[in-house]
Parts: sequence; structure tokens; C-alpha cells
Amino acid sequence: MRNFYLSETAAPPAFRVLALVLAAFVPMLSAQERPWSVSPCELLKKPGMYGDTLVSVPGLVLYGPDQFTTHGYDCADDLGALHLEFGGNPTDPKDRFRLPQARLEAGTVPLKKDVDYDTMQRLMKEADVSGKTRMLRATLTGRFFSGPAVGTKSGEIKHPDARLVISEVELVSTKLEDPVDFTPVSRALPKPAKGCTITELAVPSRDTADKLQRRSREPSENLDYLSDPAQVAARAIAEQESISPEAIATKLHVTTDGVALREYMWTSPDGLRTLAVAVNRPYWLLPSTFSGDTVIWVPKRLILTVCAAKSTH
Repeated sequence: MRNFYLSETAAPPAFRVLALVLAAFVPMLSAQERPWSVSPCELLKKPGMYGDTLVSVPGLVLYGPDQFTTHGYDCADDLGALHLEFGGNPTDPKDRFRLPQARLEAGTVPLKKDVDYDTMQRLMKEADVSGKTRMLRATLTGRFFSGPAVGTKSGEIKHPDARLVISEVELVSTKLEDPVDFTPVSRALPKPAKGCTITELAVPSRDTADKLQRRSREPSENLDYLSDPAQVAARAIAEQESISPEAIATKLHVTTDGVALREYMWTSPDGLRTLAVAVNRPYWLLPSTFSGDTVIWVPKRLILTVCAAKSTH
């Protein structure tokens, strides 16, 4: 039976030359892999499109206790923040059956340690010393891993473990800023108690908040209260109740204290009306100011609960 397999020595000279060219060209393609330039929002909207690919991601990095994430300049985190970790920690091939998939994936990403990397490390150490979540700006190149898909009751597909394993830091800011809020506004209303009704009230528009942000830079405007979340919350409630903000402020209770987000509650003296107000320092005000340090507090959500009788609980 005739053997159609050509050994290396039996192959024609032209075939051997072509094989050598291809062998040299394939590693060259790998070495020249170019990252996709994409925002964190786009990655989280279409994780399947970018899974396991090299990407370059400009964004606002929040770093602090139990937080290391990057966020888009132009969208809320409706799909969640993009989690970050540094590469440069390769795994031993013999550990491929022992380590979790996420650790093995991260082990494939090298890390470039240069001046920008050192700057980011310095800023992160400053944030550690403060004990608070702080913000910096950077373009991060790395490999995006979408993680396993998880179905929700509504039929949506989420990727809660999606992350960027950083291979290079670029265009990093030289100082930390106060963080801003990226969380989306909830569309769900809490369930009212028996005999009570719940109404969501209007808050100032983005255009109004933007004008306040710009005016706050003028000393003559006397808008210092915009840097105090409790005062902003008190004024939002006072406008609804025709009571002075000072009287409201003494009865405010903090219910949530998050990153650039506070929630307060106030109950009327007769116990029949309760106003819950969330105030934040929103990401979308950043274009109207120089730094996250100067973003003002604005009402984010205002909910009124009215009951026919005072609760006994």
C-alpha cells in the first residue's frame, strides 16, 4: 500500500521552506496580539464577545477595603463593576489539576512593572493607610475572563465573576481622589405595611444638578451645604414638608453608608409620614468639575410612606 505521508527529509524543498516560514510566523502573530480598546460597560454588556481576549480598558478605579474595581466614565454599573487583579503570578503546570480555574487563568497573564505600575502601587498603599475607598484614573491592559454564566429568575444571564487580570498600567493619575457613586437607581419600591401607601417623589434633574455643580465653584454662591450629605438630605425633605432644614436635620437617621452614597430616614412627629432619601456624589457630575474631590452631593431617590395610623412596631 502506498504511503502518502511525507517525512521532513522526503518533502520537496519548496514544502520544507513553507513549513519553516509558517513555524516562524505563528509565534510572531501571538507576540503581536493587540488589545481591544473597550470600556468596562461594554465588557460587562457583552462578556461572551471578549472572553479570554486582551483588552485595554480606560476607567475610574475604586480601591479600598475589599474593593478593587474599574468603572466606565459614562455609565452606571447596571451590570456590576469590573473586578480587577494583577497578573504576574504564573502557576506550575503540575498544579493544573489542583488549582481552581480562575487561578489557572490568572497565571497565564504576565505583568509589566514600570513607572506607571509603581505609581499605581504607591496610590494603592496611600489608600490602604487611609482605610477608606479612594479613586484613581488609569488605562489598564490585561486579559478579560468572563467567568461562568449564571441565570437569574428573570431569565437574564449574568457573569458575577467577570474580571480583568492586569498585565500593564498606563495613563495612571498621580494622586487619589474621593470616589463617586456608580450604582444604578433601583426601580423597585419597598412593600408597604398594612394601611400604608408608598410614593416615589421627583428629585432634581441632572441638568439642575449640573448647574449646581458649576455654581458651587464660585465662592460668592455660598453653596457649602452641597458638600455635606446630611444637609442635602435635610433640604430635600424640607422642600416636601414645608419645615426648616435645620428642624429636619435633628431627626434624620442614617440607614445606609456606602461609597459616595448615603441613605437617610425622617419620620413626622405624628408618626404617619416617613421620608427616605438617598443622596450621592454621582459619576456623571465629573465632567463639570476638576476632580472627584469636588463633586457635590445631590438627591438620588426620595420615597414617601404615608400610613393611616401610627405603627405600633
